[in-house]
Amino acid sequence: MPGFAAAPHNEGGAGDGGGNAAYVVAVILVVLLVATAVIAATTLTGSDAASGSSEAAEKTRKLPVYWKVHTGDSYQSIARRTGLTVQDLEQFNPYVNPDTIQPGQRLQLRARVPRGKPKPPGPRFYTVRSGDTFASIAQKTDHSTVHLLDINRKINPENLQPGQRVRLRR
Repeated sequence: MPGFAAAPHNEGGAGDGGGNAAYVVAVILVVLLVATAVIAATTLTGSDAASGSSEAAEKTRKLPVYWKVHTGDSYQSIARRTGLTVQDLEQFNPYVNPDTIQPGQRLQLRARVPRGKPKPPGPRFYTVRSGDTFASIAQKTDHSTVHLLDINRKINPENLQPGQRVRLRR
């Protein structure tokens, strides 16, 4: 070939290391190229997964906490209607067999179910009626007689009058 000079061939000489070095450099470059491609693919997938989980969290905020199963419902149909995935439903309901859901059954549509509102403490006072005693007031209001006597020390339990107010809680 014109323009190319053939390199002299040394057997067992110092020039032998140059061929091996070129091979090693080529292998390292290929490995670096593959590693860069793997890192780029992993990084892209990781960012998509993070944005996907925030999208799922946004979707579940707008959904009710529970889904009441209707006749003909399946995880696929529920997922389609709610915008969740079948995997989300399986994750939110780990002890439910998707193949055996029944009409009327409740399925969670969120990973964490918010706590219900606390029960109001009830009335603070009870107005005494004719014939009432501390025991009858305690029974009507689900309090113990000892509790009522303790928080109503100024009231004589033997002399309750209609219209008198008995404290039920502090």
